[in-house]
Amino acid sequence: MVERNTSTAKGTDTTVADRPVAHRRRSRHWWSSRTNPVSAMILAAGWAAVAILAFGMLLTWADANPGNSVVDAVLDAGRWLATPFHDVFTRNDPEEQLYINWTIAGAAYYLLARVLSWVVRF
Repeated sequence: MVERNTSTAKGTDTTVADRPVAHRRRSRHWWSSRTNPVSAMILAAGWAAVAILAFGMLLTWADANPGNSVVDAVLDAGRWLATPFHDVFTRNDPEEQLYINWTIAGAAYYLLARVLSWVVRF
């Protein structure tokens, strides 16, 4: 073991040897110091909303067949998630309007999930 000198109030030095020193390991970041299952689930729900919206935008950009049941389900879920942000910006091109409003919705869901996840930790 490493010897360590400690001084007392009187100025005398004492040696502490062969005694384990306990160190508390601290988190690298203050925001990741505590995690619990509820905050992880909130954050996962936020990421799921962002993924659905991004996948819906990708399918719209690729001109996927809306008659397909998977494409229809993703676009329906995306429309439902983006309902509060439906007419934030209006454009002549409906695809451009969808991209802008769904991007805003995805950012809002992500930020809301991060804040709620952080609040639930404490």
